[in-house]
Amino acid sequence: MNQTSSTSPLNAAVSRRRFLQQASVAGTVLAALPVERGAHAAAGAGPLKLALVGGGGRGSGAANQALRTDVNLKLVAMAELFPDKANATLSSLKTQHPDKVDVPQERLFIGFEGYKQAIAACDVVILATPCTFRPAMFEEAVRQGKHVFMEKPVAVDAPGVRRVLAAAEEAKRKNLKVGVGLQRRHKPGYIETVKRVQDGALGQILYARTFWNMGTARAMLPRNPEWNELEYQLHNQFYFAWQCGDIHLDMGLHNIDVINWIKGMYPVRAMGVGGAEVRRGKEAGCLYDHFSIEYEYADGTRLFAQNRQIPGCFNYVAEAAHGTLGSVEMLNDRNIFNITGQNAWKYELEKPLINPYQKEHDDLFKAIVEDAPYNEAERGALSSMTAIMGRMAGYSGKKIEWDDALHSERLMHAPIHSLQDPAPIQPDENGVYPLPVPGRYEAI
Repeated sequence: MNQTSSTSPLNAAVSRRRFLQQASVAGTVLAALPVERGAHAAAGAGPLKLALVGGGGRGSGAANQALRTDVNLKLVAMAELFPDKANATLSSLKTQHPDKVDVPQERLFIGFEGYKQAIAACDVVILATPCTFRPAMFEEAVRQGKHVFMEKPVAVDAPGVRRVLAAAEEAKRKNLKVGVGLQRRHKPGYIETVKRVQDGALGQILYARTFWNMGTARAMLPRNPEWNELEYQLHNQFYFAWQCGDIHLDMGLHNIDVINWIKGMYPVRAMGVGGAEVRRGKEAGCLYDHFSIEYEYADGTRLFAQNRQIPGCFNYVAEAAHGTLGSVEMLNDRNIFNITGQNAWKYELEKPLINPYQKEHDDLFKAIVEDAPYNEAERGALSSMTAIMGRMAGYSGKKIEWDDALHSERLMHAPIHSLQDPAPIQPDENGVYPLPVPGRYEAI
């Protein structure tokens, strides 16, 4: 399977047509919007104009890689909620790319609506805010006719996924190029390994396992007396599930997407457990610290997916699949890709080593310049929905069916329009945030 293909085969239960019908029912289809042609700048017509929306680590990293491509490109606009974060990011990018960063104050947009102005100023936009805001921003970029790189996950709930799916179809109609930050799809070791598995190296796949078991991802920023509750939570997006979707979506999505890629389909149901064993109490945020979810595909194959963020434990981040002829183990960080059994094989590292974070931008901008088909939004949305379904199962303790999950109208939070809005979740009198309780939580 080509890592830059716009879609992967879907099983009958989750066909592409059904997704489009569901998006239409949700009222999010954008087919009536006009086609904007300004984004199709040719290489000889001056530099492509880049905008960055979201100045955190993921945003600054993506912008840095975009500016390192061979394309004639210049960062001309930025949108952020917090001026200090925006200025720090711009200063860092300017130091690394002094001739490729030109963002004067009049093209630095602060606030919840600033993304619209940043998008209007560019040909290509990087969307790297907390992913809860991704669907609205992706819709706006497509409405304005701009190419997009958006970080994963692409949504935190089913209504958001449906919005992304509808906008993805409109992006195809407008011939817009869309990249999604699932960089394993661009890593040579994964590409070769997945191809061998799809070609039958394991025989019939019986089950798969994924792991993202680690310590605490990052330290929480302490409360600043000048921040209100919403600002505190926005500064700690990876500790609040309403922003990041919880660890099964934010981290486990990478692993789950690899198995979906191998299978060429998406699960039809999920069940499992999750909770907060260590991450609890005052100033602990509001998300689980472990999940163990079993997914079932339409052909009966199971995926057993673990996630854990607890210090002092055995750490393991990997994808594995087991079949009638052998097994495969893929360890991204260690560049290990091994097939054992009848068709034993070991990947030999390419020289020089290819950085998949860079390669995903190289591939996107090459498609933009050459006007080649390129749209990763649909598969990004469907794999995001897979992990969302798993989170629903972990939160509720119930067996969750794909169609029920996708049709769900439950939002992770009410819309937020300003920093003066109430935070989506409030601590109790002891500073402790309430967590979903399995058996009581209504996932759908």
